[in-house]
Amino acid sequence: MSLTSDDFLVNVPALHPETTSGTPQGVRFLNPGLPVQGEAGVFFRPGNLPMGEAVASAMLAQFAQLARESKRLGDISAFASGIYEDFHSGTSFAMRDEIRAEQSGTKAGEDARKALSKAQTELCLAWALEGVSLELAGLEEKLDGQWAVFEQSLGLEEDDTLEGEAAALTGAKPDLVPGGPRVPVPLLLASVLAFLPEKAGLFCADPAVIADWEEYGVTFAAASDATLARFGLTGSWREAVAPGHLLCLSKRPDPSKPWLDLPRLVVAAAGD
Repeated sequence: MSLTSDDFLVNVPALHPETTSGTPQGVRFLNPGLPVQGEAGVFFRPGNLPMGEAVASAMLAQFAQLARESKRLGDISAFASGIYEDFHSGTSFAMRDEIRAEQSGTKAGEDARKALSKAQTELCLAWALEGVSLELAGLEEKLDGQWAVFEQSLGLEEDDTLEGEAAALTGAKPDLVPGGPRVPVPLLLASVLAFLPEKAGLFCADPAVIADWEEYGVTFAAASDATLARFGLTGSWREAVAPGHLLCLSKRPDPSKPWLDLPRLVVAAAGD
């Protein structure tokens, strides 16, 4: 593997290692601004995040609590929409900043900062939703085990035919839905790419995401020996290079997100 610090792959669309399996060693997961955690080299925390740890942690806590109380992404997005632009957007402070930026000729820089702030907010929202989904998945697994013990206490076997009260009891198991609301993949990818170093690439093992990319014209081929060596990969892999906006399922560039104009390397599992 190259010793260049930016020669690494970031997993998409999952942000937590617990949500996926079989990820090659060395593939990192994006940390949206939390204090460094987990094993060294597992997470990639961008150095150009506009919001500090305290702000990101507070935002994540708010999003996580709302995710536990809401069933629809729209409910959470409505709450987050005010934060997307800036914490003080629309206030006298924001107006003052706009005037100062115009006077000092830094309007472009201020716009770029706000765009990155919005991208980090979207990553925090995605992290929180995924984390709550993991909590629900753990509760579902625990509930399955406890329910099996309950059925055994009724003296039931797997092939028993149930009638009456027993059937009603065994049919009363609560149904948790671990999936929950998620940030749409194109929006998540646009935010990931906002912080991805130019030399870094993406890793994806999600068949649905890969199929969407191919539908939009992203062409995969067998990964070259150079790519395998660069990222320390062994085995069979595919690779593709495409502009960021195409990976976000848009055939047109977005002037407000110039980072999506850059060509990006994607590594995926070999096809069947």
